[in-house]
Amino acid sequence: MTLTTSPTSPYAHCVTAPLNRSKRGVAMPDKLWPQHSVLTISLLNMTPEQKALVKHNINAWPPHTSLYFKFTDSPNGDIRITADADTRAGWSNVGTDAKKVPLSEPTMGINFTVSPSSVAATIQHEFGHAIGLKHEHQHPDRTLDLNRQNIYDEYASRGEPSYKAKNDILRPFSRKEVKTSNYDDKSIMHYGIRASHLNSGNPIPRNFKLSEGDKSFVQSLYPEDKTLLGKLLSTGIRAMINAQTT
Repeated sequence: MTLTTSPTSPYAHCVTAPLNRSKRGVAMPDKLWPQHSVLTISLLNMTPEQKALVKHNINAWPPHTSLYFKFTDSPNGDIRITADADTRAGWSNVGTDAKKVPLSEPTMGINFTVSPSSVAATIQHEFGHAIGLKHEHQHPDRTLDLNRQNIYDEYASRGEPSYKAKNDILRPFSRKEVKTSNYDDKSIMHYGIRASHLNSGNPIPRNFKLSEGDKSFVQSLYPEDKTLLGKLLSTGIRAMINAQTT
């Protein structure tokens, strides 16, 4: 699943919801967090307004997962997010790769210097990476007829190497390396694809919120425990988190 910094330019790294509820997405199975994990999220080098924006947009995800998120100003969280004006939009380690990063370093960066709607979409997109999702436009079943040369030329115009264009956009994932559901061009994890990036077909606008496919796919990766014991445990964990943050 994937996004862009504007309707016409792709993310440096890295919506209208459809009516059906079919599961759609791309994830790295070996990078998913353990079920029912309580993940501590550090918010670093941010203004109070930036922290509030990050929290609000990350909280688009938990209703659709079995994960719990606890925000902190401490620098030693499982996921450490920093304001990063040097990135074109945002970046993130994928899932449990964050555990390999030294505690002195962030695991995600967000550029807050663009429009609030763009920042909001970037946060949702990058946090999708943080819980193990990959770019939707690199889905094995994508239907994109990409103009490879134009994409290479655009990356070159920004001083970026051709291998980055391959890693960001051009290379589809093999079925052996990812877990997928149906291809979803409405996904928050899908880059906006403009006409010049295509040989044929319609451009794909940037998506600004989780699609219904995103929600159902992440539910399949982190399913809710609907047993009585599971519901009681969930209520207790949420109460504990709320008590610690108030």
